[in-house]
Amino acid sequence: MNWRSLILTICIGNGLFYFPIQALSKNFDDFKSSETQIQVQNCTDCNDFCTIEELKDLAKSITVKVISENGWGSGIILKRQEQIYTIVTNQHVLDTRDKSYLIQTPDGNFYEANQIENESFQGNDLAILQFRSTDNIYTVASLGNSHALVQEDKIFAAGFPILEKPQDTEFLFTRGKVSILSDKPLEKGYQIGYTNLIKKGMSGGPLLNIYGQVIGINGMHAYPLWGDPYVYSDGEQPNISLRQQMSHLAFAIPIETVAKLAPQFASVPNIKVTQTPSSKIFKYLFFPDFIDVLNWKFWRC
Repeated sequence: MNWRSLILTICIGNGLFYFPIQALSKNFDDFKSSETQIQVQNCTDCNDFCTIEELKDLAKSITVKVISENGWGSGIILKRQEQIYTIVTNQHVLDTRDKSYLIQTPDGNFYEANQIENESFQGNDLAILQFRSTDNIYTVASLGNSHALVQEDKIFAAGFPILEKPQDTEFLFTRGKVSILSDKPLEKGYQIGYTNLIKKGMSGGPLLNIYGQVIGINGMHAYPLWGDPYVYSDGEQPNISLRQQMSHLAFAIPIETVAKLAPQFASVPNIKVTQTPSSKIFKYLFFPDFIDVLNWKFWRC
């Protein structure tokens, strides 16, 4: 079936609105293949795309392995000031008796790192490390605004899972969707619930939006084996149905929490115009799996 254009009719109040939409391709297969293309934010004419592999490479360039006596976790390169690099990770990654840490950078080099302990994250599962590199320059993460997210938005998670089998991949990059955006944080600061696969060792790694911006810090995988993480920071508990939904999801701390509590290390952009009501209607009228590509093209440039 060849489609040259589509006419979208929307009834709002007593009026009918018609939106001519130029098709991106001549057939369904071309539409479907375009699902693997994600638009970058700095596009100038809405024709620049990066692939999933390019997003994966970006994630790998800003993600480090944080090594301690108990094993390792992940971290995000948050800032560079001359030769000093600042890393954000989870506090539980650093909870060891021996407070000595190594950072393994994307090029495989190792650096001694120190925790910046005078930062008060007010009970949130966050920590800051710094290391010095005199010879090598590393990519610093671009930060987004998690408040721009809506449910079902595509997101990407990355980190270094603990290797359980010889064939396991050392660096893991997973795709998923936003499922829960809690109005108030759970204990330790977790607010973004998502469907991406998160494994032990990926704590502290980045949660990215479709533009490759960090919008959260991974820290809690689905189906936790101990404890009761589903308690809000004010002591209240979600209802049974919501708790059951939460248990199926991974959770991240919004990057805004870092920017609020440690503004010298991070700042996030103001929210720009996001989806209009008509774009949300349009998004689900046809083929929801690939219509997001059209949605990004016509509404997010």
